[in-house]
Amino acid sequence: MDFVQARWYGPGRTTPIRVIVIHDMEAPEGPLTAENIAHWFATMPATNKASAHVCVDNNSAVRCVADGDRAWHAPGANSDGLGIEIAGYARQSRAEWLDQYSKGALEQAAKVTADWCAKHKIPAVKLSVAELIAGKRGIVGHRDVSAAYRQTDHTDPGPDFPWDYFLGRVNAFLNPSKPGPAPVPAKPTTKPGKYVPPSFPKGLKPNSASPSAKSLQRALKAAGFMNKSVPESDNYGPKTQESVGLFLRKYPQYASKGSSFDVAIGPKGWAALFNLAYGK
Repeated sequence: MDFVQARWYGPGRTTPIRVIVIHDMEAPEGPLTAENIAHWFATMPATNKASAHVCVDNNSAVRCVADGDRAWHAPGANSDGLGIEIAGYARQSRAEWLDQYSKGALEQAAKVTADWCAKHKIPAVKLSVAELIAGKRGIVGHRDVSAAYRQTDHTDPGPDFPWDYFLGRVNAFLNPSKPGPAPVPAKPTTKPGKYVPPSFPKGLKPNSASPSAKSLQRALKAAGFMNKSVPESDNYGPKTQESVGLFLRKYPQYASKGSSFDVAIGPKGWAALFNLAYGK
């Protein structure tokens, strides 16, 4: 598992680990979402301090905080909890959580969770809010921590998260001799690498519809910089500009005007973005 150290966390832990907290990332589903969120945790500004122990997407898991340190992921459970972020959204339906991509992400999360359960002697059971408050050991969602301790209003991983399927996969890893839910076939891990993108569309710029901005929007979504639910459009409008700004804040060397808040993108930035989105 790759390790990308989060910027904000609590070194050392004085309280024994007793709960595992499941989160969703509120980020687009993509092959590099775990890597992108891990790097976001590593570079997060002081205005938004947060972290998790591990981030997972459909083909990889990235550690951001050691088990022995406190990730800042679920106030009320930071001192005695481990947090895992799964690519996806709290608004997803059960069917969306069980589609091909999310099953891959759940599989990665189940492996990590099973390892934690074995290592820290945590029962692979879902706790109710009352059981969490009572100090029992087990697995919860961020929404349960919010309801128990009322320090945040987060509701992830959402009301339709498939706890039965997920816990079945965790227990299948803990007890391989016992049958559990069928796993999704594993896909090879995709890593950034050399990729030759399509030629940079001449004249591509903000507030323009010619040439079409659709290929740029698709790359931004695949690389995790644009919400997957945003409709594609020829227009290089405000939402596309906002997403390009996110990309350039992370990679300011590609900002055509030398500003990390630039919303234009040039040929070098185009090549770098497509490499992140589709590189092998």
